[in-house]
Amino acid sequence: MEIIDYPELADESYKWLIQRVHELTVPTRSAGIHLTELIYCLSEGYWNRIMPLPFERQQAITMALGIGFERVIIPEEKRAKPGTCEGIDYSPDFWFRQEMPSELKTTRMSTRKTYTRDFPDTWIMQIKGYCYAEKKLEYGLSVVHLMGGYKPPFPEILAVKFKFSQQELKDNWDFLMYRKDVYIQSFADMRPATPTRWCQQWECQNCRYATSPIHCNIKAK
Repeated sequence: MEIIDYPELADESYKWLIQRVHELTVPTRSAGIHLTELIYCLSEGYWNRIMPLPFERQQAITMALGIGFERVIIPEEKRAKPGTCEGIDYSPDFWFRQEMPSELKTTRMSTRKTYTRDFPDTWIMQIKGYCYAEKKLEYGLSVVHLMGGYKPPFPEILAVKFKFSQQELKDNWDFLMYRKDVYIQSFADMRPATPTRWCQQWECQNCRYATSPIHCNIKAK
């Protein structure tokens, strides 16, 4: 038996993957504004609609894992229907016991992050936004930790329930509406929101638009 490297097959697999992830995640120019566009970099959101670049290979794999787990774990009859609230589209993943909107996240973060409630700000903003839109004060979060606690057992699923005050939800929604105005104005001006201003610092580090000379053109550090 002989086993040899076959990079042509890997390249073709990446090609299929990147195209499929693009089809499933990148909005068309005519699509409504989704809440998730407002919690991440507004410049990236603009370019995704106007002049998208292919996903990087590692980024496509990571996104595909999230999509795949969501489709395998959540029964079709439990899936939540998308909606629109004050001009913002939103889409919880599913309803838990028919009464609580809930989300499924897939991550390489350690289970320690869930045990210590150290969740990304973007997750919290999204969950608060969905609560506001659904007029709920509670929200479920199920987290697939691919690496567990970086020791067996892994992978592992943990879950938490969020409880918010109405004021917390209103403050978050007002912030999203402010960002929505900035986002819409960028399309009216035919120019993206100022790069690095409307995102978190970590977003630029691996962004495919950051160093593109015809996109954000941020000098690599």
